[in-house]
Amino acid sequence: MALSATGCGNQTSDHMKTYGHDGYMGYSNSNPNMPNRFGTLNYNVDGNLIKQVLKPIDGIEQTQIIFNGTTVHVNLHVNDKLSDADVAKVREKAQSVVQYNMPRYNVHVEAKR
Repeated sequence: MALSATGCGNQTSDHMKTYGHDGYMGYSNSNPNMPNRFGTLNYNVDGNLIKQVLKPIDGIEQTQIIFNGTTVHVNLHVNDKLSDADVAKVREKAQSVVQYNMPRYNVHVEAKR
């Protein structure tokens, strides 16, 4: 009888479950690969996508991509033979295409000869 009385006691205070200090009961700790609006799974994947969507735009010779949190800077080296108006058109087209394909980022595109 003594054993059955001890089995009915309150044991939750001795073995309390705790969650990580993430503010949402451990969900982000238990799902570390779950994407959120403040980051990405891999900047390399996003950089490759940016290069892919810029490839069809004529006049781009080289592309440099710099990530800084939720901001991405895309520096384009365009063909030297393009006029100032054409450089501006390439920059505007690249800005539009990258922003459309990467809505979670603040996109800044610069184009220089």
